[in-house]
Amino acid sequence: MDNEKKQVTYNSSITGETQVTFDIQQYMNNRAMFIGLMCNEDGYEEPFGDVTVNLSVAAPNYCGYLNVNDMPDIEKFITDNDIGAFTGFTQRSGFCEYPLYLFNVDKLRELCPDGMDKYEANIGMTRKPETKDLSR
Repeated sequence: MDNEKKQVTYNSSITGETQVTFDIQQYMNNRAMFIGLMCNEDGYEEPFGDVTVNLSVAAPNYCGYLNVNDMPDIEKFITDNDIGAFTGFTQRSGFCEYPLYLFNVDKLRELCPDGMDKYEANIGMTRKPETKDLSR
């Protein structure tokens, strides 16, 4: 399995187009999924923005509240790239209402294999190795 992170173009109404990679981890207090975007600046990987936010109500496994407060174009980016879908639920925090998204697990595994392996191990999910039928 190739564990190289794949780049995706993030189109921001503020900064324009930026090539980003995904950083998948967990929040320490509730083990909910954290997704961040990283960009390459002068040959160094640097944080570009947090896709998810950590709210008082933990998101279910494979879900996250999108950071629409700091990244106004994040919903379009997630849906246009088939990374996730809106669940219909939101959670208010302060003056902002954050939409809950269910992420496309296969797409996240493709974009950040190491991060997804660690996340899934931490939530007790194990994947069966892929097997291919033998043909004669």
